[in-house]
Amino acid sequence: MADDRSIGSAGSWSGRRPGRIVTMTLLAAALAALAMWVVWKQQSVEYQRDIASQFESEAGEIAVRLHERFLAYRLVLQGGRGLFQVMDRVDRRTWREYVGSLKLGDDIPGVQGLGFTLWLEPAELDRHIDALHAEGFDSYRVWPEGPRGGYSSIILLEPFEWRNQRALGYDMYSERVRREAMDRALRTGSAAMSGKTILVQETTADVQAGVLLYTPVFVKGMPIATEDERRQALHGWVYMPFRMRDLMQGMLGPYSEGVRLRVFDEVESSQALLYDSHRGRVADEQPEFLSVKHLTLAGRTWLVRLEALPGYASPFDVRHAEMAAIGMVGLLFVMATWFFALTRERARALARMTASLLHSERRYSALVNVAQEGIAATDEEFRLTFVNPSLAEILGRSEAELLGRRLDELWRGSEAESREQILARLARGQGRRYETDLVRGNGQWLTALVSDAPLTYTEGGLRGAIVVLLDITERKDVERRIAHLATHDVLTGIPNRLMFSQQLTHAVDQAKRYGHRFGLLFVDLDHFKRVNDEFGHHAGDQLLREAVSRMQHAVRSSDMLGRRGGDEFVVLLPEIESGHDAEVVAEKIRLALEQPFVLDGKEARISSSIGIALYPDHGADEGALMRRADEAMYRAKSEGRNRVAY
Repeated sequence: MADDRSIGSAGSWSGRRPGRIVTMTLLAAALAALAMWVVWKQQSVEYQRDIASQFESEAGEIAVRLHERFLAYRLVLQGGRGLFQVMDRVDRRTWREYVGSLKLGDDIPGVQGLGFTLWLEPAELDRHIDALHAEGFDSYRVWPEGPRGGYSSIILLEPFEWRNQRALGYDMYSERVRREAMDRALRTGSAAMSGKTILVQETTADVQAGVLLYTPVFVKGMPIATEDERRQALHGWVYMPFRMRDLMQGMLGPYSEGVRLRVFDEVESSQALLYDSHRGRVADEQPEFLSVKHLTLAGRTWLVRLEALPGYASPFDVRHAEMAAIGMVGLLFVMATWFFALTRERARALARMTASLLHSERRYSALVNVAQEGIAATDEEFRLTFVNPSLAEILGRSEAELLGRRLDELWRGSEAESREQILARLARGQGRRYETDLVRGNGQWLTALVSDAPLTYTEGGLRGAIVVLLDITERKDVERRIAHLATHDVLTGIPNRLMFSQQLTHAVDQAKRYGHRFGLLFVDLDHFKRVNDEFGHHAGDQLLREAVSRMQHAVRSSDMLGRRGGDEFVVLLPEIESGHDAEVVAEKIRLALEQPFVLDGKEARISSSIGIALYPDHGADEGALMRRADEAMYRAKSEGRNRVAY
């Protein structure tokens, strides 16, 4: 009996044991699920906050790109305006060379062209049309035709390809939207952008909304201090036409599939819509994330609306929420593995869960790895813990070289924030967008637009940062090249009329302050027109470049050589004791220029007539000195050329 009870008792425990295990497993699973829900909820709140911050950062980045792109466009306009200010006449070839040097399509995207529209009074119209016919444009006309109080006519537009050729002769001032911008540019004397319009370059295919950017050009020497004076001195406008889809190309970067960008002119309406990245898509009345920014560009306000599309996720922040989920799912996964160990369903569930996790990881990796921007994560000491391929490529260093290194060690110069300043700012929850210089692996420097944002623990405290880096070295080079072109002669590379005038004014101020003397030479090339006629304009350009090279070797290192236009040059001599010093330099120039030139294998000869003016002997301001030097040059020419005169 005792044996039977013992056996029965053991059998009873053995029978109850599986039920208890199942109950305990289910209870543990329920507790794990509850814990997972609590953690997930906390992570979800943080995730929503982070992704909203990321979305706003993307919207700000797009606005910055637009603003910076238009700054580059305004520099181009100023360069074109400067060309008219320093040259007596801007012909078609000069304009083509200038625009070609800008490489608009490569370095400054979105531009349909760079042009000049001439202002004409009614009495000038017929004479102007005859002049264009004489240039070979037999079918040229100013259109639309009809009597008006004044006309504008597009006479220069490069590149002069088939689409831009459609605009030749068009009177933009006859159309209301364009006229408003042209008048605003004239009133203010600076750049002005038009409202929405359709460019005359459009055909029946792929019609896009367009805008135009204008800056006024005035007749040299006329006063332009007041609006009335500017109207009297008006010569025309340098302008740029834009097709909006071409202009906005690439503005969204790697996020183009997840967001919708729309740009409106002044107000949000279908009539004012300039650009829609998802044309034809029905507008979402309540998008999950929305940013609306107002950008004032050359006197015109654009409403930039960025909204998240269904399924939008930040490539940086999704991982945080997913990692929490992966951890909790992993706990359930262990329990589920034990519970389903003896069933075929266990293998299927495991495969499905693993595939889902791998898909999420691959999606995250793909988004970060294909981004054009350099993306990095740092720890609380600003040491790099993650870098994407683009950042490694931008910095010219391998991932192994970068990981563990403090990012601020790559900063250049004392103007950058210190690591302590960066960490203190991030700890306050303040991200920042700024420009800085960094050093590449090969020792070269690059200029970057950097955006950083703090990563914090749920309970507070800094745990690191996300840093996005965009290489803007080429754009900075373009800006410097445009600034150079505004102050230097396109053909010869020496200071143009504008820059020389500024330096001469500065020399007068310095001489007055310190009692110095200086000299001014006015150099005119004799018989240059004959070279152009006999050898052609190409040979004439070759001679001008060689003549400049000879003059640069003849002048002293402290002297400044500039081109006034055509075959006229000027030399500023800031360090002289007497007129004899100026005569020595002038004579060296004269001797250098009378030597024969070899142009395409043929010999050509010119000479020079040089006038000298001295400060303060011959004038106390820029205008008086230039007139005296010009008169002296004509005196040398009238006395037989190839000589120096006062």
